[in-house]
Amino acid sequence: MNAFERIARTLLACAIASGVAACSRIASPSGGTAHADGVRFTVTSDPGTLDPLFAHADANGVEAQLARLAFEPFVDIDERGQPIPILIESIPTKTNGGISSDGLTLTYHLRHGVRWHDGPEVTAADVLFTLRAIRDDRNPIRSRAGYDRIAKATSPDPYTVIVQLKAPWAPAVATLFSYGTAPQYVLPAHLLGKEPDLAKSAFGAHPIGNGPYRFVAWQRGESVRYEANPSYWRGAPKIAKIEAHIVSDPGTNLTLLRTGEVDWNLIAPIQQQTLVGRTDLHYRYVPLAVVFGITINTTHPPFDDVRVRRALAASIDRAGISKKITYGRYPVIDTAQPLSSWARDPLVKLPAYDPRAADALLDVAGWRRGADGMRAKNGKPLSPSYVQFPESTTGVRAATVIQAELKLRGIAMSIRSVPNAQLFLPKSQGGTLATGAYDLAYVPWPMGADPDDSFMFTCDGAANYMRYCNRTVDALEKRAVAASSPDERKSLYAKIERQIASDVPVVYLFNPSYIYAYRDGLGGFWPNAFSPTWNAVDWNKRP
Repeated sequence: MNAFERIARTLLACAIASGVAACSRIASPSGGTAHADGVRFTVTSDPGTLDPLFAHADANGVEAQLARLAFEPFVDIDERGQPIPILIESIPTKTNGGISSDGLTLTYHLRHGVRWHDGPEVTAADVLFTLRAIRDDRNPIRSRAGYDRIAKATSPDPYTVIVQLKAPWAPAVATLFSYGTAPQYVLPAHLLGKEPDLAKSAFGAHPIGNGPYRFVAWQRGESVRYEANPSYWRGAPKIAKIEAHIVSDPGTNLTLLRTGEVDWNLIAPIQQQTLVGRTDLHYRYVPLAVVFGITINTTHPPFDDVRVRRALAASIDRAGISKKITYGRYPVIDTAQPLSSWARDPLVKLPAYDPRAADALLDVAGWRRGADGMRAKNGKPLSPSYVQFPESTTGVRAATVIQAELKLRGIAMSIRSVPNAQLFLPKSQGGTLATGAYDLAYVPWPMGADPDDSFMFTCDGAANYMRYCNRTVDALEKRAVAASSPDERKSLYAKIERQIASDVPVVYLFNPSYIYAYRDGLGGFWPNAFSPTWNAVDWNKRP
């Protein structure tokens, strides 16, 4: 338990005994109770690194949230879903000449006057250096999806970058240094250009960015602190200090919100029910570009049998989980395309909840009930392991419901709790998903601003945790990212969605609208579909 968690437990005990007002006099871990010039929030796990080049795909986007405080993307997305040029002057299109007529060349014009926190100006040399670093196989980054499609990149002057693609690729502008499925940020060449091993650089613990906030300190397991960048190109932020405290327990996070020790927090729908009547709290409901589901390891028998996978889907009352656990805030979804995606086909459906159909499929597949009602085949019980991460209140509750529903079908599912960080580590570091050490797992897939889902479904996809491989899907994915017409792409993604719904390598649960609770007095807080910190420069506080 870290210092912030200890103070939260003390506050909770105090609140129960004598009321919240008395508790507010208890000093915080950083000393004193006043933080009128700063904003505090929590993240659910200690970041593995503060270097965005090596950010992991953790479920709650911890490293991505922190990176956005200190680094600028080419293109951001506002709270209404509209793209905004940030590090570049304008978003490349065919109309403005930023995209060539054949779709092979993109021209980016960098803003003048954007500076690294240590002084030098951000130039095309930094962009070219970062592109080389991303594409260098020696660097153990999460994914090179998209960047591996670049044939070459050049800079005719310090503020212009010309990217030539190997083939037309529709997601390019929405992906490169923007909200792709593995977001990247431009890095300072003057600091990292001579590093022999970027993965071992001190930069990961002491980043120098170009965004609205400068890194101050990282007390591992405790907090990460930032201060306003006085030389920020849009003007110094109104909030002088930002502190991200590392608190993994959802209950402790709620306590910190209740007692005023944090200014905003992500909360689960059931937690919101306990805050009814609080006039000092307000809420932002944000439809996310994230889909949650049960990934099925298709290489583990019996889940290499599509009949068993279809039976699994038919055994789970997804609508009931959405209604009872999320109060409808997390709508059921049947595809990897979020509900807001223009590429989603609403006619595509996974096998519906149908216990009788599930029983019939399991019987046909040879998994028969024994005298105790549980299923077995050739003397082996049907007893899959299910992995969840404890930082998610919703995920923990959903696991219990799913376990009970599968038991009714004669499936003895065991639940294993794995911390968020461990779940998403790369294979080289023993990550649970990457090594395939599970049968079923509760997983969120952050989707990019573009509907490209090849990272999930191609045979070598970086987030194909299912180990699913269908050459027809591979071919469709290849066509979908090369097609220039939105109508053609939509048609191709519909075909992909139908094939996935038939093969069932994943049982989708929901596409959530996250609930961010924030305290009265915090202004400008408008999380977008990808990050709650994207517009931290606009945050402000009144007494």
